[in-house]
Amino acid sequence: MHANSNVTRLLGDVKNGNEEAYGLVYELVYDDLKKIAKSRLHEFKRGDTLDTTSLVHESYLKLMSAGQSDWTDRAHFYAVASRAMRFILVDYIRSKTAKKRGDGRDVEMLDEEAVSTEQRLEEFISLNMALEKLMEWNERLGKLVEYRFIGGMSYEEISEVTGLSEPTLKRDWVRARTWLYNTMKEMQGLK
Repeated sequence: MHANSNVTRLLGDVKNGNEEAYGLVYELVYDDLKKIAKSRLHEFKRGDTLDTTSLVHESYLKLMSAGQSDWTDRAHFYAVASRAMRFILVDYIRSKTAKKRGDGRDVEMLDEEAVSTEQRLEEFISLNMALEKLMEWNERLGKLVEYRFIGGMSYEEISEVTGLSEPTLKRDWVRARTWLYNTMKEMQGLK
C-alpha cells in the first residue's frame, strides 16, 4: 500500500481512538515534518530559533495533545502541522526577543550579526501579524499562505485539502502575496 494512503488510513484510526495509530502516524510522517520544519527554519541561522528536530517534536506533541483528530487525509494533516509549527515559532521568537529586550544590553553595543538576527526575527513576527490580518480579511488566502509558505505544500497538495483548482490557487497566491507585501509596508510605516 502506498505511504500516503497508509497515513490517511492511520489518521482515520487515530480519529476512532486507536492509541497505537498515533505512534505509527509519527513514524510515517516524521521525515515529511522534518522537511516542513527545515523549510521554515532555512531563513534563520543556527541558534536563532528552535532546531528542526525540536520544532517537529513540539508540533507533533501539540497536534496530538490538542485532541484534534478530525483530519480528512494526509494533506490536511500536513496543513494543520504547518500551522502548529508557525504558532510554535512565533511563540518562541516572541519569548526570545522579549528576553533580549529585557537583558539590559545597550543597542549600540550589539554587533552587526546580532542586529541582523534581531531583524530576521522581527520580520518573521511582522509576517505573522500580517498573516493574521489576512486571515481576518480573507481566510482562504490566509490558509493558502500557511500551506505554501509555512508548510511548503505544493499546489497539488493544497488542491487536495481545499478542493480548489491549481489555477485558482496560483491566482490566489499572487493576490495573497500582494496583500501581504502592502500590509507589511503599511505596518513598517507605522513604526
